[in-house]
Amino acid sequence: MKKTKLPHTYGGETTTIHIKHSLMPYLIPPATSGVIWAGVAGAHKLWIDSQGWAGAGIAVAGIGLTALTWRAAKPRGEVRRLVATCCAAGASVWVLGSTLVGPWERPWLDMWLAGTAVATAAFGILRVLRAVRGEDVDISQPAEAVRDGGLMDAVRSLKNATIGRTKVVGARAVAEVEMPPGDTIAELAADRDAIESALDVRPGAARVIPSPTSVRRGRLEVVPIDQLAVPPVWPGLSAPGESIAEPIVLGVAEDGEPVTIWLPGDVRAHRNAAHYLVVGMSGAGKTELLLTLAAEVISRPDAELWFADARKGPQLPDWLKTGAARIGMSEDDAHAMLEDLLADVTRRAKWLGQRGFKQWTPEVGRQGLPYRVVIIDEASSVAAGNKMIADLTEVCRSVGISLVFGLQRASYDRFPTSARANVGGSLCLGVESADDAAMALQESTMAAGARPWLWKAEQPGMVYAEVPGTDKARWPLPCRTFIVDENDRATAVVAFLRRDFVDAQEETEETKEMDALDKLVAYDAPDDVDPSKPIVPPAGARIELPLGRQLPPQQARDALVSHLYDLMDAGHDVVRPAELGDVLVATGMGSSWLRKALNELCAGDSPMLARTERGVYRLLVPEPV
Repeated sequence: MKKTKLPHTYGGETTTIHIKHSLMPYLIPPATSGVIWAGVAGAHKLWIDSQGWAGAGIAVAGIGLTALTWRAAKPRGEVRRLVATCCAAGASVWVLGSTLVGPWERPWLDMWLAGTAVATAAFGILRVLRAVRGEDVDISQPAEAVRDGGLMDAVRSLKNATIGRTKVVGARAVAEVEMPPGDTIAELAADRDAIESALDVRPGAARVIPSPTSVRRGRLEVVPIDQLAVPPVWPGLSAPGESIAEPIVLGVAEDGEPVTIWLPGDVRAHRNAAHYLVVGMSGAGKTELLLTLAAEVISRPDAELWFADARKGPQLPDWLKTGAARIGMSEDDAHAMLEDLLADVTRRAKWLGQRGFKQWTPEVGRQGLPYRVVIIDEASSVAAGNKMIADLTEVCRSVGISLVFGLQRASYDRFPTSARANVGGSLCLGVESADDAAMALQESTMAAGARPWLWKAEQPGMVYAEVPGTDKARWPLPCRTFIVDENDRATAVVAFLRRDFVDAQEETEETKEMDALDKLVAYDAPDDVDPSKPIVPPAGARIELPLGRQLPPQQARDALVSHLYDLMDAGHDVVRPAELGDVLVATGMGSSWLRKALNELCAGDSPMLARTERGVYRLLVPEPV
């Protein structure tokens, strides 16, 4: 037994693997040549008196043997077919001449020695090339059953199918399959377990991809060695500082390609904006995937993140609490977030419509309306029986909002069926059963071989990715999300938190902000005093004159409301008290009046504002009354 070292690329790094193979097959050509030489020597002695008939018989046999070799070697590929046929033809000519003259006579003895060496060398070259033709592919002994006709034999032993030449594509052995008339490719897909048994490969190694144009045809793929046994290491943020329209990379697929998702739509790519379900049992890696996605959103300047986790909110990392535009850490917070989100749809639709946009584009972001990504982890706590979820999934995509729901199980009692029908994307990690998988994956994906219940929570990060706008033939391909060190993730995101850190600091000092506003308008008449009457200050007090005439309270309130409508028309989602200094200058009012007026606008049946935990007021009313 000999070990051969080969390069193996995985997760962007190149390592070395070992292939174990026996040296015995390399002795077959010289051993066979020796047996043939002895047989020809005996035939020469036997047929020395009837060389005419012997020569004719040997010639016919040689032609037949050469033709048979050419036909039988067809599935083995053009190179091996040609080598095998040349060896058969050369051997036939040598046997004919050596039988008539004697194998010990020259030049037949020389031809035998040279032919044996050439055949041995050719056989060795083919075996080595067969081992390394995948170049960066992990190869081991079970793969030998897949290549070189093993796949064909396994399929034919189960179904009377026509199978094309087996090719190696990356780590996969791939063959086109055609079922006989009256049978369907789905019947072959149902025998995946038997194919895996015939090839002696791991469960889940075989997939059957139906043809989109024929129910009889399809593609059989077998990956003998698990390429995702080791989780890939996170390479960093996908496109920090760029638009949210750029793809987000979450992991690596079995064939080495990145697992890529898109959130906004793209007309040129014929791709709509997408919502996603992220489904996985406890321990399957669902929360880690959502945190990686959240970090990606924070790193895109034209996107804003809303994040809610009604069950584990206090455990969320600090960078997420700081970087999210809105955070919800209880069921009440999550419900309020969804209500405000639905109320904001009309305003965003008006903003886009006034500027001629049918959907969100990077140009919309440059004009001031960010793409909003709303991640609801443990969504069953707020989604069960909530009709508003279905309404949101229907209307949010067209106004530049993507919803991402994290669930352990997407059953109807935990997530509305109507809402599930509106969610086009799915990231299904390990689940408990096939029934759980059927609630998260399309039937065609499962029919092609997706079996996430084999992973359960034993292989965290393993995932099937149904990404809208991508080739559906890739949806049954097993993938694995990156393993991320929390410190690395926090370090990568911190550069995009500066604005939020400043905002948080300002919002915890709201009183100081108001004091700063008072410097703009030094005179603040008490609310219960007629501003038309003079105020007599205490002895020794210093009075600073107002910058402008103070308006009556109702006119001042109207001026504030008008200013807020102007901000809405300009595309603003939120307003801070520190940004309303112009209103105070124009009205002559002070900070205490402003605080009272803002609180009044948050009350009533149709509030204009909603105050957040951080002292920022969100604009809610889309149309002037």
